[in-house]
Amino acid sequence: MKFSHEDLLSISEVIADVLLEVDDKKQQKLTPGYYRAQVKYALDELSFDTFFVEVTKDYEMPHDLKLPIPKGVFNMQNMWGYTGTPDDVGYLENIYWKRNFDTRGYNTGYAARVHEGNITDPYVKAPSGYIFHYFFNVRNGIIYLSDTCDSMDYVRIQFAGLASSELDIDKVKMVPPFVRKAVVLWVTEKAAKALKATNPEYRIIQIDAANQLDEYGYNGAWHEAKTRLRGLDKKMLRDFMEYSSKLTY
Repeated sequence: MKFSHEDLLSISEVIADVLLEVDDKKQQKLTPGYYRAQVKYALDELSFDTFFVEVTKDYEMPHDLKLPIPKGVFNMQNMWGYTGTPDDVGYLENIYWKRNFDTRGYNTGYAARVHEGNITDPYVKAPSGYIFHYFFNVRNGIIYLSDTCDSMDYVRIQFAGLASSELDIDKVKMVPPFVRKAVVLWVTEKAAKALKATNPEYRIIQIDAANQLDEYGYNGAWHEAKTRLRGLDKKMLRDFMEYSSKLTY
């Protein structure tokens, strides 16, 4: 499936469709902030399911080698340590995830089932010719880095992010045209659900939108949107990810 970035839609264009569905053209029954929040909510849900927002960020190597997970991160894809600066990367090493790696921070040592000290363990031993790699583990929202990472100046992380956290989607057009229907139905259903408390007539609108959306089924607009996002050919998907990224080099 192919599309032009010029085809991408803004939040305002999506909300305009919703306002017609719920008969709230002046946004007096519900606030403008409510509609924007629901669009962002829908895009975040699509982010979880399809990873279509990709982010690359650089961080100074923390002195204690403990880096809080960045806001909005839920699927790390790559991590590197490097010398130099974000604008002039020098020596670089991949930082590997090490299972069961546990440490209190820099220069406190570490525990792990596979450790260079495992020379007599009858069940788990470090492999012959063990190499002390650069590695990390995540615990309680913090990335713990091995002491070897202290030789690096920066950490660069690629991860899947949330649209609402990484993009100024009030200004940037980033709603693909083929997910418009799903996002409109999502917001319409949420708005009608909120409005039916004071006007039971909205119950029909809510039920109709929910049936078309079929969020957790396989026949509705939501499933179709996820399938289309995942079905982009690799070049188009990579270009879309790059367009929607917030790069900090």
